[in-house]
Amino acid sequence: MIIEKDAKISNVVRLRGAGDGPRAVIFAGVHGDEVSGIHAIEKLLFDFFVGSRELRRGSLTLARGNEQAIAAERRYLKLNLNRMYKEEYPADIDRSLYEFKRAQELKSLLHDCDYFFDLHSAPTAGEPFVVVEQFAVPFYAKVGIPRLMTGWSKFSSGAIGGDGENYANAHGAKSATLESGSHFDKRSNDVAYKAIVSFLTLLEMIQGPPPQQPAALEIVDVYKVVLKEFEDFRYAGIVDNFKFIGKNQPFAYQNGRPMMVDEDTYLLIPMKPEETKIREEVCYLGRKVDVA
Repeated sequence: MIIEKDAKISNVVRLRGAGDGPRAVIFAGVHGDEVSGIHAIEKLLFDFFVGSRELRRGSLTLARGNEQAIAAERRYLKLNLNRMYKEEYPADIDRSLYEFKRAQELKSLLHDCDYFFDLHSAPTAGEPFVVVEQFAVPFYAKVGIPRLMTGWSKFSSGAIGGDGENYANAHGAKSATLESGSHFDKRSNDVAYKAIVSFLTLLEMIQGPPPQQPAALEIVDVYKVVLKEFEDFRYAGIVDNFKFIGKNQPFAYQNGRPMMVDEDTYLLIPMKPEETKIREEVCYLGRKVDVA
């Protein structure tokens, strides 16, 4: 097994196994205040360095995403890095900004990979879940996380597009995003570590027991992205990820008016309104998918 730092891209480590196999890429810290993934890849690297794990085949690339935001303990500095993975950009975007430049470096890692796993956490999400498109569900459903969110690709263009998962998918990879739990819950570190171990075990890149499968899967498909358009945005009642909202019930208030759903709905990835900028997505709405 070979372990080496990338010669051109900072905070990127490349590993190569003895045999031919998949090209896997794992990102952590794309949002600087989401540290569970950083802990997970550092623990995995330690395993490799001390010899408790061996990369048996293929190649593995590990990257710390937004280095400057990690140092500042902020989600991002000027630009949301997970909206910067695009082929084309608006003419008015400032190409001198760090996050724009970092995105170009990280994009290059996604051009030639077979599997991509992006590690995140959320400010309010208690239970972990995986964001994945339908074509990749059969693989990522085996990682051991019982909740899956699909359908984000429907919104992956325009102002709210540019995420790493769909960029990698567009270049031929099978990709998913792990939301390991709350930023502030240390258990999310263990969730992220176990998930990447399961990921690499399923690919037969490391040796280990098959991942423990959940008794049942819960899949919710996103049908709407909700933007914060007024400063008075607030949620209705208790805020919880995957919270059920009955038809004709309000899930939030904005511009002094209730925001209703016209079908049974699940509230997904609710962001803190006070930390969300105007015209940024503040939450998502989804409908449950029947699992055969």
